[in-house]
Amino acid sequence: MSNVWITLGPILAINIVFLCTFFYFAATRERWPVPSDLDGRHQTRFLSRFFQEYWYWVTTPVARFFVAVRLSPNMLTFIGFLMSCGAGLLFAQGWFGYAGWVMIFGATFDLFDGKVARLTNKESRSGAFYDSVMDRFGEGAVFVGLAWHYRASWLLPIIVWASIAAMLVSYTRARGEGVGVVCKRGPMQRPERIVYLGVGSIFQPIADAMARLVIAHPPAILVMGAVCIIALLGTYSAFYRMILIMDTLDSTDRQGGGEESIPQLLAKLSTKAGREALLEKLHHQSH
Repeated sequence: MSNVWITLGPILAINIVFLCTFFYFAATRERWPVPSDLDGRHQTRFLSRFFQEYWYWVTTPVARFFVAVRLSPNMLTFIGFLMSCGAGLLFAQGWFGYAGWVMIFGATFDLFDGKVARLTNKESRSGAFYDSVMDRFGEGAVFVGLAWHYRASWLLPIIVWASIAAMLVSYTRARGEGVGVVCKRGPMQRPERIVYLGVGSIFQPIADAMARLVIAHPPAILVMGAVCIIALLGTYSAFYRMILIMDTLDSTDRQGGGEESIPQLLAKLSTKAGREALLEKLHHQSH
């Protein structure tokens, strides 16, 4: 089978199912109760509230199936981890089309553990902790596979840095919550990393087929580009969270006044209102 059909075959089948269910949900959205599980969930351009409600609706029957066959939330978490390891092995071999699909299916599979826990009243702090830790292990396995494939390439240090940035995005949130500050902001969180790398990998066989019309051995430009974007925006997200959390802590600790800390100044510079306030302050000081 042509490598192109590794991508095109599943895409055609999945897109037909997706479009049918998507338009049906859009036409009948008012019939379905708004799930309380989505309250407070992070939203981005990729993951708006509408898409979150659609995904909740379309995946609930699958979660109920897992409940019926008595798969526990922790078992689902572990299966998702195994699929991430499988994706890492496929990345190591350079089979990007397969790796992208396994990665996305594994990440999708991982979403069911929380839903099954809620449906079976088995939510627990230990289960949530286990899920978070296994997510990090699974993502690490993907980056290890990529690093092995590009071990003799200029891309290797970027892959290593992308993995570090990904871990720091999660760590800054966890450490912030540990000191009482909840921060879920930043453009490169786990769902975005899955979208960029997974979708880029899925379409890589098509890009290769097109590039071979010009170049005999084209580089995996979509995968390489996705890694570079993850490294860049992941670094930005980690520093952005760090500054916001430090700004919140400094604002609480320095309520008595005094000079603003560097994180406080940087946090103000990151918003239009903050920049205007700083300019106004400088204007008054100069007069």
